[in-house]
Amino acid sequence: MADDLYGDLDGTVAKPTQQPTTSTQLPNTSVTSSAGAEESSAPINHTNQSKLEQELYATRAENEELKKNMGILYRTAKAELERKDRTIDMLQNELDSLRR
Repeated sequence: MADDLYGDLDGTVAKPTQQPTTSTQLPNTSVTSSAGAEESSAPINHTNQSKLEQELYATRAENEELKKNMGILYRTAKAELERKDRTIDMLQNELDSLRR
């Protein structure tokens, strides 16, 4: 399409150079199909279970905090927009009265 706004971006998608690491990032565990590997990974999964549960709890707590902050930010932005709209209306009325 000739008038496609993003048509030139098809082949130029930026790729991240590095994945961010956070304290809540879960370790990469791979499951293989061989029986020996499954037996050796079972104790590792059992020993890491409490660590993963702690990370899950921390991630959920962080998620709840972020949701709360996002709600506060939204309400603040909405109130600020309403305040600015009132100011614009007031200034427009003042300008209209001066033009008369």
